[in-house]
Amino acid sequence: MKKSFWILMILAVFIVVFSVQNADMVSFQLLAWQMELSLAILLITVFILGALVGAAYYAIAMRQKRKNKEANVAQDIPFEKEEKVEEEIKDEA
Repeated sequence: MKKSFWILMILAVFIVVFSVQNADMVSFQLLAWQMELSLAILLITVFILGALVGAAYYAIAMRQKRKNKEANVAQDIPFEKEEKVEEEIKDEA
């Protein structure tokens, strides 16, 4: 398995252990909402949301990279044909 997978798993275990050891109730405010929630639940939720945002960003970046690569390949084909035509013209002359 990839090294990044194991790093993510170790980080997740540390976050879970830290959250469980610090399970006191905390109050937090998000925009207009104010809530009181267990710190463990809050930390795990924020970690999961961060992982989802990171995965979405990675997927979008890979899709864009693939599109750019396909566009570059499509653009290269006519140039190759033009070079062959130019070579044929030179050979005929």
